[in-house]
Amino acid sequence: MVYTYSMILLLAALALHLSFPSHIETGRSSAYRPHDGHNRGELACGGTFTYTQAHIAYRKWWRYGCGRRVIVCSGNTGICELTTIQDAGPYGIYTGPVRRCVEDGRWKVWTKSRPPPGWKWRAVVDLSWGLWLKLGRPRALSKVTLYILPRWLSKTRKPRRFL
Repeated sequence: MVYTYSMILLLAALALHLSFPSHIETGRSSAYRPHDGHNRGELACGGTFTYTQAHIAYRKWWRYGCGRRVIVCSGNTGICELTTIQDAGPYGIYTGPVRRCVEDGRWKVWTKSRPPPGWKWRAVVDLSWGLWLKLGRPRALSKVTLYILPRWLSKTRKPRRFL
């Protein structure tokens, strides 16, 4: 009985926390595998990742730290997964129109916190290959919604910066 009440209180606190818009972000997503482009398969939070690991590289990763829990919902497939922030990139940035960011403009990998002048972020979050599969293989640059969970639900630590 006590367990039931504590679970109800925990869920109510979580629902209240998620109702604040500062902890919800919607944007574009992409997926990456070990050794894609300039990615050597190293995580910003230490270690290397495999194809089966489920985590994200988040553009604003330095705000939250390693291990911050995030609910990721794919707008394309409607599937949601609980995962953690474990990486800092790489992130695609581009010049040119959004719809054809590779053909009509230039594209490159960027891991710093801000893109250079004239460049735009290609994605808010990079999904690991394992998470991309769990989310039902959403299309490239499809919409994703992030629900960043409170710090007390995560074991977070400061990430190593790739600059």
